Amino acid sequence: MTTISSRFVGSVAFIALAIMAHPAAAGWTTLEEAWYSMTLGGQPCGHLRIEVQQDGDLFRTLSESTLSVGRAGAAISVTVSSTFDERADHTPVAASLTQAMGGAPTTTEWTFSPTGIEVKAQQAGRTTTSTKPLPPAGWLTPRAADALRKKALKDGSTTVEFTTIDPQNGTAPMTVKSTRTGTGPLTIDGKQVPGTSWTTRTSLLPIDTTEEYDDQGRMMRQLTPMALGNIEAVLTTKAKALGGGGAAGGAPAGGAPAPAPAGAPAGGPAAAPELLTASFIQLGASVPDLDCADIVVWDLRTKDGTPLDLPDAGGQTTERTERGERVFVRRGGTTPAPSGDALKEFLEASQMCDTNDARLKALAKRALRGKENASTAERAESLRAFVLEYIDDKNLGSAFASASDVARTKSGDCSEHATLLAALLRCAGIPSRGATGLVYADSFAGGKHVMGWHMWTQAAIDGKWVDLDATRPDCAFDGGHILTAVTALGDGGLGGDLGNVVVLMGNLAVDSVEVGGARKPAP
Repeated sequence: MTTISSRFVGSVAFIALAIMAHPAAAGWTTLEEAWYSMTLGGQPCGHLRIEVQQDGDLFRTLSESTLSVGRAGAAISVTVSSTFDERADHTPVAASLTQAMGGAPTTTEWTFSPTGIEVKAQQAGRTTTSTKPLPPAGWLTPRAADALRKKALKDGSTTVEFTTIDPQNGTAPMTVKSTRTGTGPLTIDGKQVPGTSWTTRTSLLPIDTTEEYDDQGRMMRQLTPMALGNIEAVLTTKAKALGGGGAAGGAPAGGAPAPAPAGAPAGGPAAAPELLTASFIQLGASVPDLDCADIVVWDLRTKDGTPLDLPDAGGQTTERTERGERVFVRRGGTTPAPSGDALKEFLEASQMCDTNDARLKALAKRALRGKENASTAERAESLRAFVLEYIDDKNLGSAFASASDVARTKSGDCSEHATLLAALLRCAGIPSRGATGLVYADSFAGGKHVMGWHMWTQAAIDGKWVDLDATRPDCAFDGGHILTAVTALGDGGLGGDLGNVVVLMGNLAVDSVEVGGARKPAP
């Protein structure tokens, strides 16, 4: 049960950017089932269900979560459901991931064979297929990992370490290391049960998570410290988990029950925790307007002192400092892009960028009419300008819709602009990827002189990564952007790509901003 935090972080990353059940088919018998209430900063934000099923020699581990947060007054929900099928001897057979993030649900299915993994992604009747290599030997299936942890509990071990796969992160292996920190009674739902406490860290999320297990190896509570508020999952009943009534114990670990949010109806469901405006970085009013600035130099650090490791990509390069990093962002700046086979993942069809979609192909052709013989840079800019005008309903109501969805609805925010542009670039034969980070806004969602979380696109043009922001009417990119992560927008791997966004939310500080050679201190 070590994937709860990873799943929550991945889902919130999609956001920062009705429950969809996978009922057991005929023949499947439920062996174990656990329901968890989820809170963010003490406010109810959703639930998680973990279930183990059996059909003869096949065992299925099912995980389903529904999470809701606020974005400047708009409440949005993300539902993620995954399954992993394995034999009694832990041989992997198949896995699946279904996500609802504001548009038509997307489903990815993996089928394991001795030579590779067949991947089939589906959305609204459209299907893309690919083949992925098997992970390096030595990784554990969900039930094998659970058996290892239960054996460690029984043997009194102080450390458990293994590598596993979570469908939300695609086929990339994830390492998990847990260290026992205490032994004693746990209080859950007002009752004391014998158990142990552990500190766990995964390669996906560089944060120490506190976990509590009973003496049978069932996880009772998990708490992940985050700058925007602790993420907590507490074992409860199905009724309480679905009712949004919070943890069965009635109070977050280490504290009293949180007061009801302002505006929440008495006795009714609490308002979703606000994520967008709470993650703003406030700059001083003395900072000049950064729109279309040619070069901006940022001095950045984390509030908790953890090391920064921001990417050098597109218009951004970085230097380490004693406190954090100095980030140079240049309008028109570039960094080398890969070539040959290394570019394939930035051209291939995926759920988010389905280049086989006839509508996307038609939009790309329409946007480039009369520009067929233009340079790659000119065609890329034409596509960027087209997306800016094409999405005419600009709103915060979607979590992370696919390019095919956006092509049909013509609505969304920065993530929809970025994904649609990435897909149209690929349709035009131009490799592309998503870019996430912060952008300066003189005024946005009630804030003034703020840095807010944002998404844009990078295109590989003439062997270099070039930034293209389809939300900007005045310039394709400027120094007011800070890049924190990139993603190929491939099938099933977005959680791992964007996990660090959530790690940095609320934990990033701007010490100074240098524009045109004049240093402007920021409080």
